[in-house]
Amino acid sequence: MAEVGFNSVLFMYLGNICWSCIAEAVFRKLVTDENTKTEQAIDSCAVSNWKVGQPPDPRAVSCLRNHGISTAHKARQITREDFASISNFSAFSEK
Repeated sequence: MAEVGFNSVLFMYLGNICWSCIAEAVFRKLVTDENTKTEQAIDSCAVSNWKVGQPPDPRAVSCLRNHGISTAHKARQITREDFASISNFSAFSEK
């Protein structure tokens, strides 16, 4: 049986240039600030190919910057490999 616990999380939203990349950056900072010794994979992706390769929306960057968080994120679309390798998925919706 696999060890129960957190080892990877993937935040998902339509274009991966706003909500999901903000969640990734904030969660990454929280985990880093906790200074845990376990290896943890934190990522985000789009459910579409609409904005693949683009940086975060300027409003997302501004929001992160206002909270002392930076990101070098580029939007990417979810892959089959994500379903095989990620243990926790978090999907965002406008509703």
